[in-house]
Amino acid sequence: MDYRIYHAVNVFAREHKWLAHATFSFETVGVVLYAAAVVVLWLATRPGEERRWKLAALAGTASAFLALLLNQVVALIWHRPRPYETHPGVYHLSASHDPSFPSGHASAAFGIAFGIYFIDRRVGRFFLFVATLIAIGRVVVGAHYLTDVLASLAVGLFVGALVAKLGRPLLQRAVLLLERATDPLVTPLHRRLRKSTAS
Repeated sequence: MDYRIYHAVNVFAREHKWLAHATFSFETVGVVLYAAAVVVLWLATRPGEERRWKLAALAGTASAFLALLLNQVVALIWHRPRPYETHPGVYHLSASHDPSFPSGHASAAFGIAFGIYFIDRRVGRFFLFVATLIAIGRVVVGAHYLTDVLASLAVGLFVGALVAKLGRPLLQRAVLLLERATDPLVTPLHRRLRKSTAS
């Protein structure tokens, strides 16, 4: 069943290579921009204001690292080969030989998304939408089976809930420490923005 879905998507990608290459470009550039959006979320909070976005950004970052760590544990238990290693001749744009299950890209993306979502649902919905696109893209470019990215969704959900619920007191203390370094850097920018909107 897993390969049937993969094969159907793979045939479609082979027949529409422009879409596969566009997806691969999104996977390459989009993942970097996605991570940068977490930094922007932190910096978008004006010094002295409610720290919800800072907390969300830190929760997302911590969840991503935990998701990747959990992936390594899973890989030690079961090293699933990539689809193109098991089925030579399939169309793929990935050349990685890391374990296929779960997807590292998707796990990190969902870890960020759920970490943020459990702190701020409105912003979290945006990150979940992009994480879903990243996960689908991993199948389109031939890098993973559907169950690989579904497992990544479960990993991201688990670590996101764990970090946001159990790790919240620690995150709040970490925010107070980290903002001492970042607030002085963004204060001039926020002042300029206030002046420009007021004039």
